[in-house]
This record gives sequence, C-alpha cells and structure tokens, in this order.
Amino acid sequence: MIICASRRTDIPAFHPRWMMARLREGSCLVRNPVSRTSLLRVDLSRRNVDCIVFMTKDPRPMEPYLREIGSMGHMYVFQVTLTPYGRAIEPGVPFKADISDCCARIAERIGRDRMVWRYDPVLYGKGMDAAYHERKFRMMCREASRWTDRCVFSFVDMYGRASKAGDLYRGPTAAEADAFLRMASETARENEMTLSCCCPRRDLSSYGIQRRGCIDAAMMRSLDVPYETLDAPVRDGCLCVRAIDIGEYDTCGHDCAYCYANRSTPAERRTRLYCDDSELLWGAVMPRDRIVDSRGRESFRLDDFRFH
Repeated sequence: MIICASRRTDIPAFHPRWMMARLREGSCLVRNPVSRTSLLRVDLSRRNVDCIVFMTKDPRPMEPYLREIGSMGHMYVFQVTLTPYGRAIEPGVPFKADISDCCARIAERIGRDRMVWRYDPVLYGKGMDAAYHERKFRMMCREASRWTDRCVFSFVDMYGRASKAGDLYRGPTAAEADAFLRMASETARENEMTLSCCCPRRDLSSYGIQRRGCIDAAMMRSLDVPYETLDAPVRDGCLCVRAIDIGEYDTCGHDCAYCYANRSTPAERRTRLYCDDSELLWGAVMPRDRIVDSRGRESFRLDDFRFH
C-alpha cells in the first residue's frame, strides 16, 4: 500500500510530530471528507506500507525525523512544491531558497530519484506574464536540478476558491499556455530534467512533455515499490496509482490563495485543537462514527479503540 501524506494538507510542514507518532504507533484514523461519520483506520506498519509519499511546500520540519523513518524500514519519497509567487498569493510559505537547500540535503540522504519538484499551479495576472514565468522557471529549474531530475507542473483550474480570485490571478490564455509549454520543455531538457503535467487535458508529447502521474507507476517501478492502478480516477486525466491519503482538509497553515484544500478562514483554522498523540490528525472520534479498517473490516466496538 502507498500512503499519500498528503494532498489534503501539508503534513511535513505543520504536522510532523503527529506523523511520527502515528508511524511509531503503527496506525492512524482518517475521516472521510464526504461522509464525515465514516472513519478509516489505516495500518501504517512496515509490513503494510510499501511507500510514503510526502507532499509539501516545506520539508524542513520533517527533516529531523528522516533517520528514524529510515530505521523503521520505510521507503519514502518527497514531492516538493516550489513556485515563484510572493506573500500576496502564498502568505505562509517560507523563504524558497531555504526550502531548496533542505531538498538538496534530503536528496543527499535518499537520492535524487526519490525527489520530485512541483511548479504548481501556473498562474497568470498582473506582473505574472509569459516573461515572468520564463525568468522564474529557468532560475528555479537550475536550482532544483541540484536535487531532482523530475518536474511536475499544472495550470491553475479556476474552480472552488480559485473562482473567487478576482484580479489576483487567472488561468492562461491559449497563447500563454503554448508559450509556457515550449519554454518549460526546453528549460527542462537543458537541465537534464524530465517534465510532466498533472492531469493534462490533451496530449503534450509534441512539446516533449511526458504522460505521467504525480504518484506514478514508472517511479514506483524504478524504486521496486508494488502498486495498484486506479480503475476510476477522481480527476479527468489523472494517471496516479492507488494511494491512501491520510490528511485532513482545512489543516494547512500556508493559506495559499489558490488552494482547494482550505475552505475555512485562517482564523477558524487557528482555533482547531491538535493532539500529536491522537489517531486523528484533527478532532475526536464521536459515538456516531463508524470505523472501518483499511482492509474493509468494520469495528463495531468503539471501546476497543483508544481515544485522546
């Protein structure tokens, strides 16, 4: 089983102690984001987990724990999002050069083949035109080539919070998208980096852009990680293999303007109570909740579980 940690929040940046407590304990609970009274108990033991995919904008808080994770026998990889945007769009993201330096240190520990750089999403608007992205992408690609040989990008989807962006940002025009695809492909080749698009809406092979998922079969095969393909991907064009996401929406502090994973306000999120020893990332198990383990077996006796 592959664990995704996480598309719903930034566990390495904001919840590393919870993650380590769960790995030491060997399980966690994940509340269904749609059916809120359904909880999944996920077995995080080494015998059950083939790979952990850490998705983050800041891996530094997780870095002190990597030696311990390795000593547990866990295979893990990092997908690190580094974009060129300032505080108006990414108010909680730290200084990007410090993050890149951390990525270089992690790559020295685990290898470049277990590191992925995400330039995601690609935004346009005032001060963010084709020339802006060419300048920033070329600079960041050279920097990221110190620690990875793979880049994933996507153009912003104007839905959810993004639909309320106003004048802050927008998606690309057809001409802007074409210019970015050509420039990014050329830059990636110059830096000996492969380039793929997350959930592409059309074939981009004419630009030299690979057809791959973010958590993809090719990477898992290269690392000898068993995987299962998805019969029905959640998003059109998704090529990811099956993974269980152990994150929780509305628990990230980066507060990025384009983020789909935060629907509450920063003030509302700051009132949430977290306990690193809890099986749940946030909140508590309630009497009405139904708990099912990751193999589909239901546990009816809630007294069998330890609550915090």
